[in-house]
Amino acid sequence: MRCGIVVAAVYDRRRFGTNVEMPTVIDRRYSDDMPVPNAYSSRWFEFFHLSIAETRTEKEVAFICGCAPQPQFRKVLDVCCGIGRHARALARRGYAVTGLERDPVAIGKAREMEGGPGYIQANVRDYRPEAAEYDLAIVMSQSFGCFDAAGNRDLLQWLRNGIRHGGRIILDLWNPEFFAAHQGQRDLQTQAGLVHETKRLEGNRLFVTLDYPHGEGDDFEWQLFAPSEMRSLGESVGLHVTIACTDFDPATGPSPEKPRIQFVLQK
Repeated sequence: MRCGIVVAAVYDRRRFGTNVEMPTVIDRRYSDDMPVPNAYSSRWFEFFHLSIAETRTEKEVAFICGCAPQPQFRKVLDVCCGIGRHARALARRGYAVTGLERDPVAIGKAREMEGGPGYIQANVRDYRPEAAEYDLAIVMSQSFGCFDAAGNRDLLQWLRNGIRHGGRIILDLWNPEFFAAHQGQRDLQTQAGLVHETKRLEGNRLFVTLDYPHGEGDDFEWQLFAPSEMRSLGESVGLHVTIACTDFDPATGPSPEKPRIQFVLQK
């Protein structure tokens, strides 16, 4: 399976562990009145669900800690936290973490696992933290970009309002340069069967369709951001980009060979 080709399969948002019962639909819409196609079905889990290695989590969390060290950055909001993979790892390192997640199954599993974080079940568009409530907000695994341009800006604006002066926001996103070169169709042989993938980039929006056997399918869509576009977006809401990198390594700049890109923005 080539890196970046199966967007939903390899570069997941928040995956459930192997012992977690899969819901019929895990709907990642930010708000019930703003539908987007990013709904992860039970078929998606059947065909593409993989356990995430602890080494991957540790690498991502080490990046977060390096960009937002304690004690200056202790209070953390993990947006679209899923079952709390990053939230628990950060809590183990001494951060005071609040996980925000709209899906009741995911938030239920996160609470069952305990491990230190607090959790809030809410649509991200409806939740409003107190002004300057947090030192850091993180949005990992391409959980940012599901709206139209105005909706994504609004989301970044309320994230900015929720962090203190000097606070930071970390975004882990898809790299548009990579996906510009990885479009088209392919058949994917998985352990559960054959899946047909169609992927296209229209302007700055990535569309992915997965067709499963027996006529079922999933659709995914994101707005993607080049570094210059994220700088402009950040500036429009009073943030500036301090880091743009890949592989969770501040010393490695974004590359068209890499599917993911990380941004650190400061208020």
